[in-house]
Amino acid sequence: MNFSLAEAAAILGAAAAPEVPLMGAAVDSRAVVPGNLFVAIRGARVDGHDFARDAVARGAKAVLAEKPPTGLPAGFPVLSVPSVPPALLTLAGGLKKHRDFRLAAIGGSAGKTTTKEFAAAILSWRFRAVEKTPGNQNSAIGFPLSVLNLPNIPEWMVGEMGMSQIGEISRLSKTFEPDVAAITLIALEHLEFLESLDGIAKANAEILEGMKPGGIFVVNVDDPRIAAIAATHRGHKLGFGRSSAADLTVEEVRATSRGSRFRLVTPAGDATIDLGVPGEHMVSNFLAAAAVALACGASPAECQAAAPRLGPAPHRGELKTHPSGALLYDDAYNASPPSMRAALDALKILPGRRRIAVLGDMLELGSEDLWWHRETGRYVVGRADRLLCVGPRARAIGEGAVEAGFPSAEVRSLETPEQAANLLDSMLSEGDVVLFKASRGIGLERAVARLAGQQPPRAPGAAR
Repeated sequence: MNFSLAEAAAILGAAAAPEVPLMGAAVDSRAVVPGNLFVAIRGARVDGHDFARDAVARGAKAVLAEKPPTGLPAGFPVLSVPSVPPALLTLAGGLKKHRDFRLAAIGGSAGKTTTKEFAAAILSWRFRAVEKTPGNQNSAIGFPLSVLNLPNIPEWMVGEMGMSQIGEISRLSKTFEPDVAAITLIALEHLEFLESLDGIAKANAEILEGMKPGGIFVVNVDDPRIAAIAATHRGHKLGFGRSSAADLTVEEVRATSRGSRFRLVTPAGDATIDLGVPGEHMVSNFLAAAAVALACGASPAECQAAAPRLGPAPHRGELKTHPSGALLYDDAYNASPPSMRAALDALKILPGRRRIAVLGDMLELGSEDLWWHRETGRYVVGRADRLLCVGPRARAIGEGAVEAGFPSAEVRSLETPEQAANLLDSMLSEGDVVLFKASRGIGLERAVARLAGQQPPRAPGAAR
C-alpha cells in the first residue's frame, strides 16, 4: 500500500513529518524492500531498533521507533511513538479506513487459513480486486503488516484473526471493523492460556466487537458455542453446517482419495461442487468459505467455478511424492486434538497399501496435555498401520495407541523431524502413504521437505 510519512504521522497523532512516499512496511530488516517503512519492534531476544541501519541500507525510507536508532544518516526521517506495536495497529487501521475497502474476517480454532484461501478464491470470480492476509499472518503484528503490504487497494480483503489470549481479537476487530465476520469452529487450542472451551469461545466471539453496522455474522450452526454466541448477536446472520438450522449446507457428499463431490445448498440456489482436496474436514472448510463468500455477495455458481481450482495452503493437506513413489500427506503446519483426528480420517481414505502416521507434540494444551496425546493415540487405531511419534509429548500418543490395541512393534518414538526423515527414507516404497501432523513448534515440515527433495525451511527464529 502506498502512503506517506506525513499521513502516518497524522493518523498516529505524532509530530508533523515530511511528505516522504512510502510503500509497505517490514519488521525484519532482512525482509525490507525499497520504499518500506521499517517498524522497529523490541522483541524478547532482539531489539528492532538495533537493526534500523541495516533496514535503511536495504532501502527503507523511514523508521517507526520508540527511541532514536543509532547509525542512521543525518536527518533520516524517524517517526517517534511511545510504543511501536499499538502504533503499527493504529496506522494500519487508519489507512484501511482512508482507503475504504471491505473486510471479511475469519476466526476460529481450526480451518481459518484454508477457509480464508477458499473464500478469497471464490470472491475473485465476482470482484475485480480481492486480497487476503498471506500465510497465517493473523496476529496484532502480522495482520496490520498484511494491510500495509497490500499490493493493491481491494474491493474485498479476506483476513484471518488469531489469538492465544483474551483481548487479542478484540483489538483487531475494533481496529479493522469487519463487514463480514466468521468463526469456523470452537475446539481445543491455547488451553495453557484460555483454560476451557468456554474461554476459547469467549476469545473468538471478540471478532464481532468491531463489526460495522449492517455487517453479517457467518455462523457455524453445528457448533453449540458458536450458536450460543449467535443467539445473543442482534445483527444479520448467515448460518452454515449440516443441521436443519443451516442456511447453507452440503448434501450427497462422495469422498474420493483425491477430493470430494457434493451438492452445495444455499438460499440463492444449489450448485454441484468438485473439490480437489481430500478429507471430510476440507468439505467443512469449503462450506464455511462458501458462506463467507455469499455473505460478501458471491453466488453459488461462483463457488462452483472456483472449487476445481482450489488447493491446500502450504503444509495444510498438501500431497507430495517421495522418490520411491510413496505419497506424502503434508498437514504439518499445526495441530490440535480435533485437527489430528481430521487428518487421521483423511489418511484412512488416501490410496495406499501401507499407511504411516508421523505425529508430533501438540503444544499449549495445558495441564491435561498428556491425556489428550493418549486420546489421539487411541484414535490412530484403524487409521494407520505404522506410527512414528516425534517429540517428548508424542510418546504419549504411542502409549495411547498401544493401550487401544495398536501393535507395539509398529510404534517408534523419535526426538526430531530429521530422525523421522532418516528412518522413513530407508523404509518407504511405492504404495506407502505418510501423514505428517504436529504443532508448528515441532517443525515436521522439515521432514517433509527432506523426503520430497526440497530445501528444508529455516527453523523459526527471532525477526530483526
